[in-house]
Amino acid sequence: MSGRHKFLQHLAEGLHRGFALDWHLDGNTHAWPGHSLWARAARIKTRWRRAKIIPESRIAVSLPNSPAYLAYMLACWMGDWIFCPLPILHPLETQRRLKLLQPALWIHYPSDRVQEEILEGGIHDDQDAALILWSSGSMGGGNAYRLSFAALDWQVATHLPALQLSANSLLWNTLPWAHAFAGVLELLPACMAGSVIQVEAQRARHPPQDCSHLLTVPRIARLLTPKFLHSLQGGIIGGAPIGKVLANQLQGTALRVGYGQSEAGPGITLGHPGEFQPFILGHSLVEYALRGETLHYHSPGQADARLSASGWQSIQDDQGWINSGDEVSQDPDGCLFWRGREDAGFSLANGHSIRPEAEEARLTDQYPEAESIILGAPGARHLTAVAKVPGERVSTLRKKWQEPYPLSIPAAQFWDDAPVPQGKPSRRWLYSHWPD
Repeated sequence: MSGRHKFLQHLAEGLHRGFALDWHLDGNTHAWPGHSLWARAARIKTRWRRAKIIPESRIAVSLPNSPAYLAYMLACWMGDWIFCPLPILHPLETQRRLKLLQPALWIHYPSDRVQEEILEGGIHDDQDAALILWSSGSMGGGNAYRLSFAALDWQVATHLPALQLSANSLLWNTLPWAHAFAGVLELLPACMAGSVIQVEAQRARHPPQDCSHLLTVPRIARLLTPKFLHSLQGGIIGGAPIGKVLANQLQGTALRVGYGQSEAGPGITLGHPGEFQPFILGHSLVEYALRGETLHYHSPGQADARLSASGWQSIQDDQGWINSGDEVSQDPDGCLFWRGREDAGFSLANGHSIRPEAEEARLTDQYPEAESIILGAPGARHLTAVAKVPGERVSTLRKKWQEPYPLSIPAAQFWDDAPVPQGKPSRRWLYSHWPD
């Protein structure tokens, strides 16, 4: 049995055992049972085959989390096509990614209905490829990585026991499935466990009362009450450094810290339930090595290549290791702690070298009103802070701000013009468009 058939069989069993999307749209709730989503995907597969979409072609999908997203993902795998999810991006960035992907089919939501566009010159892959996922790209526009069905199977098999999901579990969705963390570690284990995921078409603000599991980032976890966090039966907090304030709130919960990158598939560490300290990454699930302070790893669940204009390129060195780019330390028990990124340092005009991430983590931990806070000083002698803040929280942040860095809160249009308006802000773009 091929890796694709084995993985699809596990998905089908979970979807028919009780999985459902609790879909909230415009104040109305629609329950989408797993067997209905499976049937919808089968109809899509049949339609694409009649349209002669060649197997192993890439199919690019840019849709919000929804029953349609999941149905298109399943249809791709049923028909032996490669699912290439794209987050909702600036049009120029979307076009850059489509040019690199060269999909045979482009599915998006330009107005009031899903649109399918057949494109010329689609590329085919023959590596048992399941997904092509993009990193969020804090220093640039992000890279595309290919994950096999075997890699997905390892990720699910490794994380499912730790998550302790069952048919009685209810997950509250807060992250886009187009990114590796939620798309692999939330969606796929929930499908296979026959759990329920509550999805809101608008931005989710309030968790359901009977929520049992949560996979989210510190930015969202900081906005949740300690009572809710301690009521959860399991989940993962990952995707960004955890500061002191949030670590104290998470200590003693059933949640775990998790770490990984898109190229890692994305999970390579997990913490013990309720074990939280500032900048904790958890214990390695894979073979790893520290070269100096930089973490290198090799994982059965990692991507097998990175996509470039000239085709697929290996992401391993000559010994088979991947350089994570993260500088870490470890305690006597082998627990890893994050110290910063190799590529994020810069110098002030007076020559002082700055490593901003730890201080940025402290600031976002101290000021949960901000989605992100970036420190910089292009050409200057002193650091300033730029914050991305929802409009209703701007005045609150300004009143609370008591830091030595002047604070700039650009209008929403500033972020709309950024090449990567979703996920982590692009430092490279920010450094060249730094607000006065």
